[in-house]
Amino acid sequence: MTHTLGIDIGTFESKGVLVDHQGRITAQASRPHKMIVPRAGWAEHRAEEDWWGDFVHLTRALLAQSGLDPTAIKAVAASAIGPCMLPVDSAGPRSRSGQRSCGSRTPAPTSTQRPRWS
Repeated sequence: MTHTLGIDIGTFESKGVLVDHQGRITAQASRPHKMIVPRAGWAEHRAEEDWWGDFVHLTRALLAQSGLDPTAIKAVAASAIGPCMLPVDSAGPRSRSGQRSCGSRTPAPTSTQRPRWS
């Protein structure tokens, strides 16, 4: 039987679910994390620990809980918090924190950055 793995990385927790081909829940799990506010108006997550770490942790927890063979997962659906930024270059991440768009250091989009349908 085929399954879909769904992971949602949220503001204060991440959630995961395994569903079968008929949409029945096989396993579900969640993991809390914190939003870091290093100074007023800034909002950050620890990208490695919160984004990737939660994804890996939840995937392993769901597989353990369900007893499912990983090869039965035929699709992965991932969703995450709104626009974020993790500066990287050829050497990798430039900082450990992923910057959240809800912080005040993120400028409002200009008219040229807004979608045409808005």
